[in-house]
Amino acid sequence: MKLTLFLLAFSLFFFACESSVDPAEKQNQIGVIHKIEVSTWMYGTHTLNDAGGKPIYALTSSTIDLNNFENKEVKISGNLIEGYPVDGGPLYLNVTIVSLIK
Repeated sequence: MKLTLFLLAFSLFFFACESSVDPAEKQNQIGVIHKIEVSTWMYGTHTLNDAGGKPIYALTSSTIDLNNFENKEVKISGNLIEGYPVDGGPLYLNVTIVSLIK
């Protein structure tokens, strides 16, 4: 019984730990860019959504006007912004490159 409880507690601890992602590592992803209208989190101007419409990243960019890519399938590259996600939101990405897929 004690062994079972120990294994259960260990499993919960192990799987509850967040995986760390290096913000310096370039992230690449394909999806559709949408302007954030209403969200439960308070960061980013746009999201990159998967084919099912689920946000993969909250996006920002100081060099690219993401409005030009709204509702278009794109491949983006950028770096994660440290300290995110918060408030149940997605990872926060500073976009440096956007390429249209179609």
